Amino acid sequence: MSNRARSQHRAIAGLLALTVSASLAAAGVSAQSAPGVAAQGATVIRFADATSLSTDATSLSLYVENRPVREYPHVMYRAPFTYEQAARAWAEGHFSLSGNSVNALRVTLKDGDITEKLLPRTRGIKGLFTKDQAAEYEAHLDLEVAIIDPNGKVLASTDAKAWHTRTVPEGTTEEEKRAIWADMMKTTFDNLDAELQPRIRTSLAGYVH
Repeated sequence: MSNRARSQHRAIAGLLALTVSASLAAAGVSAQSAPGVAAQGATVIRFADATSLSTDATSLSLYVENRPVREYPHVMYRAPFTYEQAARAWAEGHFSLSGNSVNALRVTLKDGDITEKLLPRTRGIKGLFTKDQAAEYEAHLDLEVAIIDPNGKVLASTDAKAWHTRTVPEGTTEEEKRAIWADMMKTTFDNLDAELQPRIRTSLAGYVH
């Protein structure tokens, strides 16, 4: 990677750190309390696959096709950061633009949300001595990566989906839930990478190296 590319990556990481740190602070979650979110002065999202692909494109854009609503059973708006922020972090960390093309790289977040389903409680005398799982959360992610020419034509594209579920016991605090949701989002991106990275190398072979 060139010195210029390294400088661009440092700048991007700095901007991302400020964005995510502000989101965590607004949600009342410390960086240390959120699994999958690393704290080193500023807060950044760490993905398991840190591969950066050199991409023949002059610009990177993120398009959000569907933003989750702010009402039950959707809980994304209560998370310390959004799938949109995570998708931008993922894209900026995984692609290094070479500038050797007039084409653009477009990442489309087709869907990214977390929903809650309340689970039945044990009733009666037994319920007094039983700590039930209170809720199940499902995180789902649908992402597309495409190379677009100056006229808006899609030259190559690929996509993948991922999901992750987790239950929480009775008495889980809101701060603990936010940390869990952050970790669930990171997990879906890690699962997505396992499927999407090979597809990118195949479907976008003429544009990524």
